[in-house]
Amino acid sequence: MECLARIPDKRKARGVRYPQGPLLALCVVAFSCGRQNLTQIHRFARDHPDVLGPLGFARRRAPSVPTLSRVLGSVPVAALQGALSDWLVGLVDSARKRRACGVAAVDGKSSRAAGVHVLNVFLHDVERVAWQAAVGKKANEISALRGELGELLAAYPFLRILTGDAMFAGRPLCAELIGHGRHYVFQIKADQKDLLEKMRLVFAGKLQRAVDPASLSGEKKEWLRHRA
Repeated sequence: MECLARIPDKRKARGVRYPQGPLLALCVVAFSCGRQNLTQIHRFARDHPDVLGPLGFARRRAPSVPTLSRVLGSVPVAALQGALSDWLVGLVDSARKRRACGVAAVDGKSSRAAGVHVLNVFLHDVERVAWQAAVGKKANEISALRGELGELLAAYPFLRILTGDAMFAGRPLCAELIGHGRHYVFQIKADQKDLLEKMRLVFAGKLQRAVDPASLSGEKKEWLRHRA
């Protein structure tokens, strides 16, 4: 409630019947209870008027769907994300907890019905999506993560390691993470032949079994022979 109350209300004071903070809190509670759209949020508030008082509403009348739509439409996504970050950081209020929450997974999700494509940053131990970035039609999940990386690490300074699938295992992103003093664990698949060959060469001296020269191309095979 305190974090949501810090989000600036851009509405004109005249005619405002419902404060913004409680309205946002109502949406959070309704979503947590399985409601998925504004009509269902309105019905939830109408059927459970006892929750309105603890959320900060002065009246027990449920806000209408147009009211919910206007309020949510006026709240910047960045401000809402900042409030969520403040809340999550407040949960990990000790050095021990922060060490335990130092790993996050990055993964993209698409909603075909809504036509929305987002990148999620999921904290492993907290089991919550800590950050979300929109992926534009002419962009991809890698560019979305690189564009948000500075703000993400500033919001969660205890975040040390990012995990993800093979899509993120590119040199520019990995170099950027190292530049920020972070680490990464990205999987490499066999269909990424060139990258897999490079990984075999880099770790050839540390593998439990020798690298089969037949699995490498001519140039890399020659490099491995000289290294041996």
